[in-house]
This record gives sequence, C-alpha cells and structure tokens, in this order.
Amino acid sequence: MYAVLHPPNFAAQVAAQQRPELRKRAFALVDGEPPAEVVVAANKAARSCGVEAGMSRLQGETFPGVIILRRVQEDELTAQAILHTIACMFSPRIEYVESYAGTYALDVRGMNGLFGDETQLANKLRQRIMTNGFLANVAVAENFDAAVCLARGRTGVSIVPPGQEADALRDLPLHVLNLSEEHAETFKAWGIRTCGQLAALAETDLISRLGQAGRRLHALARGISPHLMFPIEPRFEESLVERMELDFPVDLLEPLLFLLARMADALLERVKSKALAIGSVRVVLHLDGGKQHERTVRPALPLDDKPTLLKLLQLDLETHPPSAAILSLELYAQSAAPHRAQHGLFLPQAPEPGRLEVVLARLRKLLGEERVGSVELKDDHRPNAFRMVPFAPPPPKRTEQSSLSVITALRVCRPPQAVGVMLVGNTPSRVFWDGERYSVREVAGPWRVSGQWWSEANWCREEWDVRLGTQNAERVCRIAYDPRSRCWYVQGTYD
Repeated sequence: MYAVLHPPNFAAQVAAQQRPELRKRAFALVDGEPPAEVVVAANKAARSCGVEAGMSRLQGETFPGVIILRRVQEDELTAQAILHTIACMFSPRIEYVESYAGTYALDVRGMNGLFGDETQLANKLRQRIMTNGFLANVAVAENFDAAVCLARGRTGVSIVPPGQEADALRDLPLHVLNLSEEHAETFKAWGIRTCGQLAALAETDLISRLGQAGRRLHALARGISPHLMFPIEPRFEESLVERMELDFPVDLLEPLLFLLARMADALLERVKSKALAIGSVRVVLHLDGGKQHERTVRPALPLDDKPTLLKLLQLDLETHPPSAAILSLELYAQSAAPHRAQHGLFLPQAPEPGRLEVVLARLRKLLGEERVGSVELKDDHRPNAFRMVPFAPPPPKRTEQSSLSVITALRVCRPPQAVGVMLVGNTPSRVFWDGERYSVREVAGPWRVSGQWWSEANWCREEWDVRLGTQNAERVCRIAYDPRSRCWYVQGTYD
C-alpha cells in the first residue's frame, strides 16, 4: 500500500506560508531572468482574475489587484524539507515524486499497528501537514501511480480498496497523468477527456498510433502501471532551516523577536519529533546594503526549551547588534542528543542548565565576551599570563600516585606583596616581610626572564627561591626583583 501526499500549487502555498498577509490577497509568482520573467504559479484568487501560468510579468501586472512576487527557491527547499521530515515520521520508506513539487510517496505496508488502518493513517498524515501550515491531498492505493494520480485529482483524503484503482480513476481528468503537450493535443482532438475514456480504448490501437507511450498511458489510466520504488535516505539535518523575508527593513531588535520566536518554535518541533534537542543555532541576518551579520549561539548543553533558546538569541544579538537594517533572516540549527543527568539524593542541587546559560549570556552582555568563561594559562613566560575561554570542563582523569611521592605547590600571592631585601654582593641575605626580619638560610637563583621588549608592555624580572627563617618560624618562598621599578616582592610561598 502506498500513501501519496501532494500539496497542490506548492509554490504559491510556500509564498503564503512565508508571508501570511498574502493569504487574503491575489498574487502570482514569477521566475526567470528579467525582462523575460514568466508566471510560474498563482493562488486561487489570482487565477479567478485571469492570471495563468506562462504569462509574462508585464501581462500579469495588467490585472488590477494582483500582486506580482519573485519566486524564492530557498523557501521552497525549506518547505520541501519540512514535508520530507513529516513523511519520515509515518514510514521508513519514502520516495520523492520528481514530477510534482513537494509530493512524496510512502510505503505504509505494516504501519497499521502504529497509526491504525489506511483511513486513520491518511487523516493523521494530512492533519500533521496542516499543522505545519500546508494543505495537502492524501491518497492511499495499492498501485503507486494510481495513488499519485488520485492525490493530484482529488481534494482531501482518498482511499482505494485493492483492485478498484480503475473505478477510482474513471472520472479524473487526463492532466493527472502528466501528459506531454503533444499527447494532450492528440487526446483533445480525439475527444478523450477523462481517464475512464482513455482506459476504454483498445491498447493495441493506442500502441499503433502513439507507440510505447500509448501503452504506458493506457496502463496509468487503468491503475495497473508497474513501478519500482526507490526509497531515499532521511536527511533530517537539512530540514533544520528556517528563512523569513521581511516586507520592509527592520532597525530594532524588538520586532525581530516575534519572528525569531516563530522560527525557533518550528525548529524545536522538528527536533522534538526525533527525540532530540538543539545543540547550536546559527543566525544569518541579511542587511541593507548587501552585507551579512552572522552569529552562532552554542549552549553548553543541548536545549529543548523555547523561552531559554529565544532569550539566548536575544542576548547574543543585543551584545553583537547588526550594523544596518535587516532585510531577511535565516536560522540554521544543529541537532544533538538531549542532556540527561542522574543526581544523587544527598548531593547539593546544581543550578538548572538553561537558567545558568541565560545568566552567563547576561554577564557576557554586561562585561564583554573576553571577561566571562574559564581561565586558561597561556604558553608564556610572563608571570600570571592567562586568557578567558568558553567554559568547557575536560573529562575527569583518574591518576594513581605513589604514597611516597611529595608534591610541592607554589601558592601565588595576588596581588604580590612588596618586601624589603638586603643584599650581600648580588645575593639576598635579609628579607623584611610583614614587620618581621628574616635571614636567608638557603638561596637558589637568580632566574632572569623578560619579554615583549618591542612594545610598551615589556616586562622583566629576576626570581629567587629562598628559605627564610627566624628564631620561631621558617618559610620557603619565591621572591622577585623588578629592575624597571626597582622593587622587590613575594611572588608566592611553597607548601
């Protein structure tokens, strides 16, 4: 059994779905290179005014009240990916019908246990398509081509019992067979208008006049045409794209949030249908003047919460606003497995990941990107040289150490503590620190280091490791001398 979904007038439906205000207006879509643009699609209101496919743009503009729009292929690809995702929900074996845009055939054999009988499955499939903003005809038949013809010729849901394909196709017009212009003119001259009239002709007479094409058309009209199904592989990631064209340039981000909310909701619905979450979102804003503003929001953990995702997008765009008015926007999402964590009963409750991510985004907006994150030491000899990087904790490492090993740690003083040092020759002999006078019992050094002498941020120092002692206490520390300021200070103490 095959279930075929066919969205009639697919290009016009996509245009109305992208611009809802067009649903009550008469409009036509043109394509081609100017000035040779031709009408490729028109909604029902425009067709009632007399607009037909194949007209030039100039002819279409002569009809009062009809809006002429440019066809957007990217929007149709996005809508086609949405229908592809819906089809994959109802069957693992689907085929795209190349002759008709947006049309998919599903092998529904064995799906009764999940969706009910053929009528229930077809109604659920059509309802799911309508929920996503499209109108489609659904036909279920045992013959592949018969289901395609019924989906093109009948509105709503059509169910054909096995062996009754010819009766179901009898009253359909011949254009559902996808005739060539030559064959259409021939059948019109013969007075053949329906599939039933074509099926009533003798097959041998059709072959003698039309060749093998006549045999194929005769089999299609009778609903017995053979077909070998070629299932296509699912392409879920390609469907995680949302595009929106704006009627006029937008300078403020507040009006843009309504569109972002709608687009983010559509992306979340698709990933949730696969039990997944959103790992990252790439926002592409097309600006006035031909420039692009691109930002990527990558939460620490995959998100499936719309308010949190929308807030992250808002804070990122407020932190990095576009430089000109916005003409259109695109969202590209990357799916990921949702985060699952098992917390202990007696462990402190950690902050909710989504709220923590929003707090970090607010801090980045207030303080700057370079001041929020994790501290990472630089590969540099400069003391305390570090930088801020996005928080990404490495996996814990289990290391086994011998009980006889001794670990010495340097506890760095921040800020460094100024001290007084008495020298004997070029070696420290006395250190005055915190009101105490220490004698240097052991000393190692100096280690002279310097860097960035070619810029104003040049630095240099001499480091010494010393063992300091009094009658009652003893300390092991590292002291340093800054030749530029002629100052001694304690860099840290050893445990």
